[in-house]
Amino acid sequence: MSIQQHIELLEIGGIAIFAAYNLVLFNQVRKRYYLYLGLLCLVIFLRSTLVDDGSMIFYSFFPNIPLSIGRKIEFFCSYAGLPLTLLFIYRLYTFERFKRYVKIFIAISAGFLLVVLFAPYRIFYHTLDAYNILILLSYFLVFAMLIKAVRQELTGSMYVFSGTVLCFFFVMAELLKTSGIVFISAGPNLVNTGFVIFLFFQTIALSEIFAKSFKENQMLNKDLEKRVEEKTAEIQRASLLRDTLIRIVSHDIRGPLGNLKSVITLTREGQVSLEQTKDFMGTIEKGVHHTIQMLDELMEWGHAASQNKRVNQEELMLKDLIDSAVEHAKSHMETKGLSFEVVGETDTSCLFDKNALKVVLRNLLSNAIKFTERGGKISLGVEKRANNILIEFIDSGIGIPDDMKENLFEMKKDNKRPGTDNEKSSGVGLFICKDLIEQNGGSIDVEDNPQGKGSVFKFTLKSA
Repeated sequence: MSIQQHIELLEIGGIAIFAAYNLVLFNQVRKRYYLYLGLLCLVIFLRSTLVDDGSMIFYSFFPNIPLSIGRKIEFFCSYAGLPLTLLFIYRLYTFERFKRYVKIFIAISAGFLLVVLFAPYRIFYHTLDAYNILILLSYFLVFAMLIKAVRQELTGSMYVFSGTVLCFFFVMAELLKTSGIVFISAGPNLVNTGFVIFLFFQTIALSEIFAKSFKENQMLNKDLEKRVEEKTAEIQRASLLRDTLIRIVSHDIRGPLGNLKSVITLTREGQVSLEQTKDFMGTIEKGVHHTIQMLDELMEWGHAASQNKRVNQEELMLKDLIDSAVEHAKSHMETKGLSFEVVGETDTSCLFDKNALKVVLRNLLSNAIKFTERGGKISLGVEKRANNILIEFIDSGIGIPDDMKENLFEMKKDNKRPGTDNEKSSGVGLFICKDLIEQNGGSIDVEDNPQGKGSVFKFTLKSA
């Protein structure tokens, strides 16, 4: 076997491998350009086994097939290469402006293919020169599409363009040789050589496209995973909100309302005196006040925790919100004779959900008042740092037992204890504060007052 035959067999084998590879790839990813390139490889492979200046190994496997049938298959494969090439390039970089021209070339090629299928060799043989002209014209359309793809910097377009240019020169040389314009007596089939070069560059381009698609799929999967996590968190928050409301409504709210109902019943039936009724009403008033305050906190938290509500962070002036929280708690502090001061840089702005920050400030201040004895002291400190703002509520109260600190910010019955004036506690205030602060990207912690008895609640929020 000559060197030329070895080269031809290597080229044919390579084309066969490319055909199988692209058809399998199409079966996996369902991209049509893989199908068209696979079919293009297949018809070029089949043609390569039939041409006169090739190895003609087709007849070695099928010796009984007439030469006329072999010629028909050879011409059909040659003519099918043009529409498959156009479809491959068009599907790879779909430009609607070229769709009409692609259809025209495919329709003309279909006419030639019908002639090859149904006409005898002596007739369709004379269509070769006309079809060669059609091939040359089709290259103008191919180059127009690829130049547009290169200009738009589409993935792999430069590789496809380079491979097509090189293949064009080899096809032109083969056309000149078969037309007798240029006489080349030796050498492998030039179409095969050009097509192998074309496939080499297409493989690089398709690998780049495949790699990009793979990365995009990875990013999409990560995005989907993130969305699933967010949705799961929203569902968990909604479930937590529901369970919290059920628990509080069934225990903390139902109790005061039950007491009120009992007093009304006893008063209506004349079983208690007016003086006793007044005493009962004082206790009930405290319970109702506590219930209303707790409902306000729960409604604010429920609004922020709802799965349909996103955290609406905005630039806020701390001083305005601190003043509002102090004014809200002023009567309670005066009743207990507490001294209060604000220290630090209150004239600074932060990023936080406005309603959420109101709830946090009111809760922490109310908590400090509740657990500080009469005549005690509370201070609110503001410290501006590099990336955030630290707010501290420091009280001289009764402090927090060590066994409560670990689960202090969780919703547990053990967290409920009366204040220094027997104020009631729902056990959910600190849990709500922690939840709202973390939603806004901050954190909260508690420690003993280093200056003596009492506690220090501190939380961070973003600087504006």
